Amino acid sequence: MNIPSFKDLEEITSSRYAMVNATAKRARKIVDGSQKLIETDSFKPVSIAIEEILEHKVEIAHDEPGSEGDE
Repeated sequence: MNIPSFKDLEEITSSRYAMVNATAKRARKIVDGSQKLIETDSFKPVSIAIEEILEHKVEIAHDEPGSEGDE
């Protein structure tokens, strides 16, 4: 996997926290047995999750300030 630049990541979300949180949640789902949403040579769950996010296969939920929601 190529390491994405911050410019690539900022096109998806300007919040690094949201990116990390979404990546961690998706990686956990992959570890728990969820099917991959893309074809990839990567075998590490975090790498797969990042690739899925970069290919817009996983949407990052943006919570409004003060709301208590989950993706």
